[in-house]
Amino acid sequence: MWRNRLHEAKAWVHHMVTSKGPHGVHSPFVYDLITNVLRSKKRSSLYAAIERERSRLKSCKDELNVIDYGAGSRVNAGSLRTVQSITRTALQPATHARALTMIAGQSRHILELGTSLGITTAHLAAALPHATVYTIEGSEAIMDQARKVWLTLNLNAIESVVGNFDAVLQSVLDRMQTVDCFIIDGNHSGEACLRYIEMVLPFCTEDTLFIIDDIYWSPSMTNAWKRLTEDQRFTLSLDFFDFGVLYRTPGRVKEHFVLKRPWIW
Repeated sequence: MWRNRLHEAKAWVHHMVTSKGPHGVHSPFVYDLITNVLRSKKRSSLYAAIERERSRLKSCKDELNVIDYGAGSRVNAGSLRTVQSITRTALQPATHARALTMIAGQSRHILELGTSLGITTAHLAAALPHATVYTIEGSEAIMDQARKVWLTLNLNAIESVVGNFDAVLQSVLDRMQTVDCFIIDGNHSGEACLRYIEMVLPFCTEDTLFIIDDIYWSPSMTNAWKRLTEDQRFTLSLDFFDFGVLYRTPGRVKEHFVLKRPWIW
């Protein structure tokens, strides 16, 4: 596991040296995304309530017997984990979650792999009330906690499924029919990431966007991200270090940008 941490640290240094702000890019679309979308101060009406749920989970010492089908946790090696430890080590920061909602934009059919405790899912559902969020989590115990969060917040446009991604993804796709935004935040295996994207592509439109979390979590994830940026089916790729975004817009000249994280400026 220390090799993955070293890999991520080296990648961060390289990102700091090579990443650009809005004035370093020559794409009107990317410039607008950075300055007018990701730096927007707009928040959903439930933003504060969702973050109160995060705070509650941070202090919850209930123990869960966790099933992990993916690459595992860097911090918690065993299957018995507290809600508190999961909240502190596995959840995306509020700024990160909010950035995902801004990028998702007008998506109406969102698919998330890796629910965790449901905080990012809640932000998506609250910020995009026109959308239905389908989310898959491998562990029943963790999903139970997420469902309690959504019930407290009265978020009803979330369809949750428990199971190994490989076992349940196809049935979820058959239910959805169309995927406008695909978020991968689970498993953390590069081979699995590529496999899931291939499964989802037949259900996508020309405007579907792909968000891959933790692209520098391990050499495997980084190699998968590199292959995706070189894939001719994706015309625009954005590297924010924490996650990568892929667009398929037809007619666009293929471009790749390594960008600073505008939501923390």
